[in-house]
Amino acid sequence: MNDHKIEKAIRSVSFLLSDQSKIEGYVFLSLHDLAHSGPQNLGDLLNGDEEFIPIKTEKGIELINLNHLIQARIDPEEELDEVMKMGSSYTICAQLSVGAPVEGDVYISLQDGRFGRVKDYANLPFTFLRFFQPKCVIYVNQRYIISLHD
Repeated sequence: MNDHKIEKAIRSVSFLLSDQSKIEGYVFLSLHDLAHSGPQNLGDLLNGDEEFIPIKTEKGIELINLNHLIQARIDPEEELDEVMKMGSSYTICAQLSVGAPVEGDVYISLQDGRFGRVKDYANLPFTFLRFFQPKCVIYVNQRYIISLHD
C-alpha cells in the first residue's frame, strides 16, 4: 500500500470542449473541501486554482485545460447538497458562442444573506456557473456565454 496516496471520491462526468469534442470519464474529488464543510464537488474543482484537471477515460488519464472546457455535466445525485438550492430560483437560458444553448434553474443567495438577481449571479467571481436540470447538473464556462435570459 502506498502511504502517500490521498483518498479521493470518483465521479462520472461528461465534458464538452471548445473543439466540440466530448469526453466522458471520471474526475477525482477530495473527501474534504477547504471552502466549506463536506466533500469537494465538481463545481469546487472547476472553479479552483488549477488550469488543468485530470479525467480518467477509457484511454487512461487525460489532463483537460479548463480554458477549453465549455461545459461539464454530472448526475445530480452525485453533486447536490441542500446548500446548492438555497436562495431565489430562476429558470434561465445561456446562449453560448459554441454549441447549443443551456437552460436550467439557478439559485441565487448572496453571502450577506440577501437574495440576488440573475445579474448578481452572472457576475459572481466563478469561471463556471451551475445550472440545474432534472437529470443533470451542468457547469457552463462563462467565457463561452454570449447572453443570459429568462
